[in-house]
Amino acid sequence: SGPRDVWLATGGGAHARVLHSADRGLTWTAADTPVPAGDPAKGVFALAFRDRTHGLAVGGDYRPDQTSPQAAAVTDDGGRTWRPAATPPPSYRSGAAWLPHSRGAALAVGPTGTDLTTDGGRTWRTIDTGSYDTVSCTPDLGCWAAGEKGRVARLER
Repeated sequence: SGPRDVWLATGGGAHARVLHSADRGLTWTAADTPVPAGDPAKGVFALAFRDRTHGLAVGGDYRPDQTSPQAAAVTDDGGRTWRPAATPPPSYRSGAAWLPHSRGAALAVGPTGTDLTTDGGRTWRTIDTGSYDTVSCTPDLGCWAAGEKGRVARLER
């Protein structure tokens, strides 16, 4: 994000962490998130930062027969600390993106649906049940999601 900041997420270990570099990768800090971890299939699988301080993390357990409670978290200090979403998405999510020109709206996508937050990631509600793996939004108000077998969707206003 911008000329210097980089954030990476981890899973599959004892803790789901977010790593941050403010100098283009020369030095790094790590912060634990409240997203479930402790298994190779669990962790943070997507990050989205609106600016240098406001971000969200989504993930969970990607196995279809497993639940993913508390699989979303938010930060307002650049990723130094993370709080669980009060109402997270109902299951594993693999992609996230902020809606263009919005201070609080973002999407999270996964194999069982798409969720929308309008309060910066604190609460989420399902808006679609289609399977998507990734989502991206552009400054010209375009949001696109892609999934298995060539599935593609465009968010319309």
